[in-house]
Amino acid sequence: MSKQKKKSWKEKQRDRQLKEKNAKKTYQQQREQAEKNKPRKLPKGKILLGIVIIFIVIGAYVIIQTPTANPFETIYIRADGTIDPAFSSVSKISDNQYALLDDIYGSIVIEKNNIVLDGANYVLNGDNKALSHGIDLTERNNVIIKNLEITNFGFGIYIFLSSNNTISQNNLSLNTNGIWLEHSSTNEIIENELSNQYAINLNYSPKNSILGNIISDCDGGIGLVYSSNNEITNNRITESLSAIGLASYSLNNNILGNIISDCEGGIALSESSENFITGNELGYGFGGIGLSDFSLNNTISKNQVEYFDKGILLNQAPTNLITENSISYCGVGFDFTYSFSNILNKNTVRSSQQYGISLISCEDNSIFHNVFSENTNQVFSSESVNYWDDGYPNGGNYWSDYEELYPSSEEIESSGIWNESYAIIEFERDNYPLINK
Repeated sequence: MSKQKKKSWKEKQRDRQLKEKNAKKTYQQQREQAEKNKPRKLPKGKILLGIVIIFIVIGAYVIIQTPTANPFETIYIRADGTIDPAFSSVSKISDNQYALLDDIYGSIVIEKNNIVLDGANYVLNGDNKALSHGIDLTERNNVIIKNLEITNFGFGIYIFLSSNNTISQNNLSLNTNGIWLEHSSTNEIIENELSNQYAINLNYSPKNSILGNIISDCDGGIGLVYSSNNEITNNRITESLSAIGLASYSLNNNILGNIISDCEGGIALSESSENFITGNELGYGFGGIGLSDFSLNNTISKNQVEYFDKGILLNQAPTNLITENSISYCGVGFDFTYSFSNILNKNTVRSSQQYGISLISCEDNSIFHNVFSENTNQVFSSESVNYWDDGYPNGGNYWSDYEELYPSSEEIESSGIWNESYAIIEFERDNYPLINK
């Protein structure tokens, strides 16, 4: 192969000029093409608006993707008095004093006896799970829970195998169950406000006191199952499906001085005996006071029952004492079915729209010294044989329509008793009707 001839200086200079010319031409063509493809320039105002919109969209996305609350937490007050986790919204004030410092999304489990937990009106908020507990008192004694708002739990306050605790001045709402006691005794539930839940439930729990609570808009107010010797006193229950219910051998409870209004059911007992229902005020609903399923030996006294479809109901309920009650403006004052050997005395039944007293398949009930006044119909009795007086000179009942039905009757020897009997049905009579109320 022959050796390549070396270029002269002039030849090198000409080659360099040609490359520069071609480079300039290529650059100019690229620049012209770039100008054609360049986007239209926006005014500054439109650029700023675009930036704002981008930030709004990004911010909304971050809000949607970021949780609005901290994760659900469980806070423990341990048996040694420490708080776990140590950094939480529960603070230890002293050896036996604890308080909330802020709202909490979570539960509090108390493992220490003899303490006070002050909610300081903060909120304990749940996750709506069926078995979740707002406050858990399991095998605890002498714990006070107060000033706490509890919402969205399966059980707002759960008390199990615990005694001598006090639940006071708390506000519970939108839980499945507000305050739940099971196998727990001698606890006090005082002056709490409960709404939109099953309010207070006792299961196998004796000797507790439920006092001065305000219950509204609940499916159930106060319910007892297999629970005896409890005091249910001076509570106010409104606009709930049922107010107070005792079931399954709940014995010897005192239901005293409660005010119940606009509830479908007032006070109901099923399979529950030897209870005392005294001095309560009930108004507006379907059933005022009801006993059923062989609830026996109960005392119903000095209650005021108004504007119910049925004032006092007995269904398969024998040997109860019903005395000194006032029943007004009900559909039926007394409504008895399949009930026997009850005593009704010193009651006033007035202005019933249908019947003062209705008895179906009832026997051996003693009905005397009652006032039946201005009822549309005084009595309805079917397949029943009962006693309508306490003999002479004790007398029977006052009937407001007596003088109209028996205008020629006279008093027996200043006894306060008319000399003509009052007909209930063809073969059943009040033999010694009273002249005065």
